Amino acid sequence: MKNKILVVSVLSIVSVFATGVYAVGQNSGAGTGSQVQQQTQQQLQQQLQDGSGVGNKVQDKNQVQNQGEVLVEERRSQVANAVQEMLQVAERNGGIGQQIKLIAQNQNQNQEKIEVSLQNVQKRSGFAKFFIGANYGEINKAQKMLEQNQEQIQQLNQIRNQLSNKGDQQQLTEQIQTLEQTNLQINNSLETTQKGFSLFGWMFRLFSK
Repeated sequence: MKNKILVVSVLSIVSVFATGVYAVGQNSGAGTGSQVQQQTQQQLQQQLQDGSGVGNKVQDKNQVQNQGEVLVEERRSQVANAVQEMLQVAERNGGIGQQIKLIAQNQNQNQEKIEVSLQNVQKRSGFAKFFIGANYGEINKAQKMLEQNQEQIQQLNQIRNQLSNKGDQQQLTEQIQTLEQTNLQINNSLETTQKGFSLFGWMFRLFSK
């Protein structure tokens, strides 16, 4: 009940704030409307002439989106390859190999869940982030799974020292490094999404915990 009251209050404040901004814009625009219109027309004409403007913005947005998709696929591919290498080590090491196999499977499952959370975080619009902040619920989910990944990586380090074959030790070491690099990249991405000013982000962050 308290949460509902608080949300209603926030919405009321936002409404008042938006109305005030609109009123200020109307008043300030009364004296300079014609100048702004002329400047806008000149900018549009210039954009049409040199090919800049909306078209370039859409192109830039698409490029950023494509780069993000490429990074996601690279991470998934790296983790998938690491898991396959770990499973090969597991098959050659009997009882202790079962522990490696279980961790490898968990890493693969966590990676898929983390990527879904990241996609949900990145879907939030700039307007929404300005008022209520980032998608802290999904960020918390991803961070918890990263913590689980790190705990499992520590277990892998302990298991590695118990392997008798030096080649298997080296192979497992390389895959551990891959998993650590992937986790670091995801963690940096999560930190980036939380940057920037937000009116009520602090409050929604508290609700998400």
